[in-house]
Amino acid sequence: MASQIQSVQKRKYDAFLNFRRQDFEGSFVADLYKRLEGIGIHAFKHDFELESREPIISKEILEAIEESRIAITIFSLDYASSTCCLEELTKIMKCVDHNKGQESFLVFYKVEPSYVLRPIGTFAVALAKHEADLKGTDLEKVQRWKDALHKAADMAGLKDYFSGAELARWS
Repeated sequence: MASQIQSVQKRKYDAFLNFRRQDFEGSFVADLYKRLEGIGIHAFKHDFELESREPIISKEILEAIEESRIAITIFSLDYASSTCCLEELTKIMKCVDHNKGQESFLVFYKVEPSYVLRPIGTFAVALAKHEADLKGTDLEKVQRWKDALHKAADMAGLKDYFSGAELARWS
């Protein structure tokens, strides 16, 4: 019990927002951030001015994920096209598995949950593109992204969202 209390007290942020930045600048996520802050929830705010053009996650972002009590992932149609989003989601899922008290919440913004559960539509297209871009050099990375998407869907209870017949179509 004491270690759980210490773990919660060490958290720097109440929430980490995981989203495709190009989809939400100045809109939904900005409003969500303001509302969270307005009710006293300290959320990690990514500094877009300092954002690198490289498809890697900064140490600051990795630490922010680790130091957050919850992660809120906002899935949009083009979410899976961002390697940074997928890397962040992979890190979030690892933290949820290994850090007591850390939780993950999902928001489906103009995207069907089925796109995440069984990567279809824009999610399938984006993942296929990532596989082609990597040309066999790091296909394990794409598999980690697929696993993270599937784990997020499992955590959200999406298996219960669809009938057995719908799931069988995608298997």
